[in-house]
Amino acid sequence: MGRFRLTFPPRMLAEASMLVVLSVQQGEGTESCMSAAQLQRGVEKRLRRPVFVEAARANLRLAVIFNKTSAGTEARIELASIDGTPRGTRSLVTSSHCSALDDSLALSVALLVDQPPDPEPEAAPPIAPAPTGEPGAATPAPPIASPPAARPPTPITIPADVVAAREPWHARFGAVAAAAWGALPGIKPGLALYLKLLPPHFLPILLQGEGFWSATAQRDESSGARFRLFRAGLALCPALYDSPVVSSSLCFGQKVGWLTVEGYGFDHDREERRLGFALTAGGEGRLRLFAPVSVRGYLGAEVPLARDRFTSGGRNPVELFEPSPVALLGEIGLEVALW
Repeated sequence: MGRFRLTFPPRMLAEASMLVVLSVQQGEGTESCMSAAQLQRGVEKRLRRPVFVEAARANLRLAVIFNKTSAGTEARIELASIDGTPRGTRSLVTSSHCSALDDSLALSVALLVDQPPDPEPEAAPPIAPAPTGEPGAATPAPPIASPPAARPPTPITIPADVVAAREPWHARFGAVAAAAWGALPGIKPGLALYLKLLPPHFLPILLQGEGFWSATAQRDESSGARFRLFRAGLALCPALYDSPVVSSSLCFGQKVGWLTVEGYGFDHDREERRLGFALTAGGEGRLRLFAPVSVRGYLGAEVPLARDRFTSGGRNPVELFEPSPVALLGEIGLEVALW
């Protein structure tokens, strides 16, 4: 059988053996971005060989700099020879959590260090003009053209649907003033506290508790009933629009309520407690005032699953109150991002 031998250009053999010293800088707000150890593992796993070493053994320097920008989070890659001669840059940007950069960043770095670009050419030194007016002066040589300036690389934008593998849960706590019509006699103010959980890759979850001022339904000037209502709710709130400053969403859920009714002015005053359920739907909007505080508003409707009628006793009963088939609720207040 004949024998054959593979040969490679000298530059390819030299570059393939190059080792790299790595540094990762995390700017303000990017502390959860990829660490140097995570990036090292991702690159060497793709290349299946050791790449990163200490500075004394390295041929190249690679720096990854994370920063917050108007477009989101940027990872800037800077590659240079060990003596500092630039050899290329690259920029990756994501508008979601910075862990969405992980895979693209590891791949980009692996490609750069596996076959690094040639060093960028140095600018040609200025040519001194030849002396003039002297007899026998030599004709000046034509100027040497400077190499064209390197065009800055186009930032690579990571699509919004790329999964951010290390995105943590977020939580917001709020206190709002509320007003309800239809769940109690008249329009009644109240106070609501809520916790909104934002799990990655799932709909935001709203947990809420609320109470309303006592409402009165009169039979006559001296008798009637007082109503007190406390409720707890659970809702899912898919986002319509979401940005760091402004967001809006729809919320669909249910509430369970504890209604206490106490009669007054009768021969025998009674007190009753009723448990009620309602389906809810509404829209909410959020505007950030300053980190981490935002103002939040909500407007929604509720449909009770059962409507109890409350009437006075005696020979001439009078209907005191029956919940509306559709109740309305409005809220406005402040919200704090916990983490």
